[in-house]
Amino acid sequence: MPVTRKVWLAHHGPFLLLVGFLFALAFYVDLYLDAFTYILLNSRLFFQIFVGITVIAVLRNVVGIRGFGTFGPAIVALAFLQAGLLYGTILLANILAIVIATRELVRREVVQRDHRIAILVILVGLSVVLLEILAEYFHYPRLDYSFLFPILILAWTAERYVESVDRVGWGGPSRQLLWTFVAILTAYAVMSQTWLVDPIILNPLSWPFLVLLNWFLGTRVRFRLSERWRFRGTIRDSGTPPEGVLTMNVRNRDFISKYNDGRLLSTLTKDRVKELLQSHGVSTPTTHLVLKGLEDLRRLEGFLPTMDRFVLKPASGHGGEGILVVLGRRDGGFDTSNGPMGSADIVAHARYVLTGGFGGGSSDRLLVEALVTPDPALGKLVSEGLSDVRVIAFLGFPVMAMARLPTRESKGRANIHAGAVACGIEIATGRIVRATWHGRAVKTHPDTGSPLLDVPIPQWSEVLEIATQAQVCSGLGYAGVDVVFDAAGGPMVLEVNRRPGLEIQNANGAGLLGRLRAVERLHARGAVADPVRTAMDLDVAMWEVSA
Repeated sequence: MPVTRKVWLAHHGPFLLLVGFLFALAFYVDLYLDAFTYILLNSRLFFQIFVGITVIAVLRNVVGIRGFGTFGPAIVALAFLQAGLLYGTILLANILAIVIATRELVRREVVQRDHRIAILVILVGLSVVLLEILAEYFHYPRLDYSFLFPILILAWTAERYVESVDRVGWGGPSRQLLWTFVAILTAYAVMSQTWLVDPIILNPLSWPFLVLLNWFLGTRVRFRLSERWRFRGTIRDSGTPPEGVLTMNVRNRDFISKYNDGRLLSTLTKDRVKELLQSHGVSTPTTHLVLKGLEDLRRLEGFLPTMDRFVLKPASGHGGEGILVVLGRRDGGFDTSNGPMGSADIVAHARYVLTGGFGGGSSDRLLVEALVTPDPALGKLVSEGLSDVRVIAFLGFPVMAMARLPTRESKGRANIHAGAVACGIEIATGRIVRATWHGRAVKTHPDTGSPLLDVPIPQWSEVLEIATQAQVCSGLGYAGVDVVFDAAGGPMVLEVNRRPGLEIQNANGAGLLGRLRAVERLHARGAVADPVRTAMDLDVAMWEVSA
């Protein structure tokens, strides 16, 4: 047997055994279908979930909508089946209102996340009891106890929504909630079709085919429909074929899963990354404190009178969530990125971070770092905040880069989704070749009016060197490395991202996939003496690798 076939069987063998078992089970049930029909029809609930969760998976993976979860909306759709569309919608709106109001009431109390969720579930449960009393009074059909689980899922979805609002504001989470509601309604509409569900129930051989359908879509879909719209400018303006664009599915399947060890992803927090980088001599902002639990808040209280400028950063946060920049003292307090704050306010923010308020589960760590003083070279382009350079580094090669320039809208954060300007950088020269703002091509900064095109990035070769060194030192094969420019210390690694976003392709007006494949071919040939220099040469050669 050829080696390739052995490898294929070793990889897919367990799944093939599972599918074979499902076909055998389905064949057996089909042989004695008359004896099992009553049981199967009484299990309609489960088959409706099978159909509903497949519909939502298609909406997320094939269409590309962004909602809160896959299983949760399917369960909520099941609640709509029992309660009816009108009552289900009222119930969803009621629970959402309760969760939002409760979160606002307990916000100042800084309740630890687990107890906050317990309070929310209690209040949601009491509201359902009240609705049941009203249903009895107005002679509306009452719900049975099987409705309890969907109710809790509704409360959990609402909690996730409000958590997201706390972290990034109303815009993004509200759109995500809207798409979640669209997914629920779509799943409800399909699950309620008896003509579709009953044939699946009474045709056991269709069961394994439902599994195979999800397997096929989960392993073969490359472009989500929404991504064809998202990257339309890159495909149209640059002449990049669609297959040259790196999509979410391909990124996750071919690069993150393959080159980033899953066991490493769960432990590679910001504080751990800094330890690794500093141990290898990679320049990073100075760390003043690492708070590992609520007991460390006393250290922060003792630190605040001694320092005027610093940054608080959650170890598990993403996209700048939870970062508090302290710019100096004012009127007995501090001038911060969140406005004027006193010492007690900063400690309260730290407490919220440590209790998992920004993606750390029920707990998190907090880094207190030195505030980087922006280098004038990029600082002159922006009105406020700290610019950075994101480098996609793969197997030690820099393959694509962009500068992220803060705006007033982004509140000084180098976050594209919050309103920062994304500037594509030519790897070979370090010059800005394209800039986008809210997906539109621009030539000047929206606040300062400074021209952006052809602006050189300072110390470009050094930026690429430390970015690729950071990727290698982190243990990740594929990473997005954020580099900042300190006026005194030069280029520094601010963060190493395990799942870097894809908007960098629109910033550059070029697809990323072809560059990654070129590096894979080079890497397969053996070690390269100077990956950075090689990448710069490849950029000149349009990333064509000679045979």
